Amino acid sequence: MRSRVGRHDQAEPLAREALDEHREEDRFALVLRLGLARSLSGQVRYKQALAEAQHADEVRRSLPEDQRRAETGAVELAEATALLGLDRSAEALLLAEAAHDACLTAFGPDHRRTKEAQVLLDRTRDVRATPDRNRHS
Repeated sequence: MRSRVGRHDQAEPLAREALDEHREEDRFALVLRLGLARSLSGQVRYKQALAEAQHADEVRRSLPEDQRRAETGAVELAEATALLGLDRSAEALLLAEAAHDACLTAFGPDHRRTKEAQVLLDRTRDVRATPDRNRHS
């Protein structure tokens, strides 16, 4: 999706349009909601990103277990990113740790999502250790 390459402003309308056309709350909707949450976080719209990530979590919980595995850790990453942006670093740290642990177990240390979770975990720990620095730079 475009949000993976930094085109967050372009990814948002595409994700919203796809969600409007796809009314089912299935794995595809989960992927779209996660993309939308990523896009909104990339635009520094963290409240909206958190709401989308939480909606994605609801969709994930409604899916059968075999349809959840591919998105292991993704919801937690989206929520942690938004929470960190909202200066809720204690909550973000818990979710970043959960995401990293889940990804490490499911995918191993070399998977891109495990690496993404590690970067977010490190960033969250850094923010917690230095609370006065500018977090959005």
